[in-house]
Amino acid sequence: MPDKFAVGVDLGGTKILAGVVNLSNGQLISAAKKKTRVIEEGGELIKRIGACIAESIEIAGVENKRIVGIGVGAAGMVDRERGILLAAANIGTNDLPVSDPLSAQFELPVRLGNDVEVATLGELHYGAGRDCDNFVCMFIGTGIGSGIVNNGKIYRGGCGTAGEVGHIVVMPDGLPCGCGGYGCLETYASRTAIAKTVLYDINHGMDTVLRDKIDPSKGILRSKAIAQALEMGDASTLRAITQAAQFLGIGLATVINFYNPKRIILGGGLVEAVPHFFDLAELEARRRALRIPSRKTEIVRAELGDYAGTIGAALLCKS
Repeated sequence: MPDKFAVGVDLGGTKILAGVVNLSNGQLISAAKKKTRVIEEGGELIKRIGACIAESIEIAGVENKRIVGIGVGAAGMVDRERGILLAAANIGTNDLPVSDPLSAQFELPVRLGNDVEVATLGELHYGAGRDCDNFVCMFIGTGIGSGIVNNGKIYRGGCGTAGEVGHIVVMPDGLPCGCGGYGCLETYASRTAIAKTVLYDINHGMDTVLRDKIDPSKGILRSKAIAQALEMGDASTLRAITQAAQFLGIGLATVINFYNPKRIILGGGLVEAVPHFFDLAELEARRRALRIPSRKTEIVRAELGDYAGTIGAALLCKS
């Protein structure tokens, strides 16, 4: 029987990443990328997603009849049944219909899931979780999200929002978060948080090699630039990374103590690009977690890289 394919779309706070995936083995056949932050209106966002999907299909060169569907993993809370992006603080949109307009454009069924949930699905089947039936996958980027696997299946919680680890409160009455709350983990431990720490240093006269690498109006700082600055011994970058890793370690310890997973998988561009960040966070987590689970819980890196969400989103079309 000929292989079947699906398009996976990873819709994040800074980029849209789409690709055609072979559903028999998880192989990514093609990939296309577009930015999201320049978009100000929901309809424009759907158009850009559609253009990214079309480009990935064209690059793949796969017959349309062998593509069985489109899966979208979006950064935010989603209504899976109706295919609506309910709230997406890091994208800047709410109550956005996703599945219906894309289905009409491509004449294919469209499944919608949370971005970290689908990345977790990818790691479960083809990455660092394929030999483990009980783990938590955490991805650090614009924000911080997680997916939970229990008995080999994605656990979504009572109303489908399980895994919002980025909104664990680590600092009562702390910094404002995009969710409307204060003191959330992602306001202290995400790549966005690192960028804000560096901006604070710049605004207070501290010299840093990242001065020309950061967008001061949007607070965007790429993981590669952070890694390069750290290699150069930049003091501001080291301070920002150390602070963020300590807070991430607090979040990891909380997950270990409360859920007691066999494994925690850390992913995202920052984890990939900056090994020091991963190492510091792991040390902090093991220092703060309860003694027995601290020793027994595995903390590992994700294996699918930037394409975990794309591959996982495509897998939504298998279920």
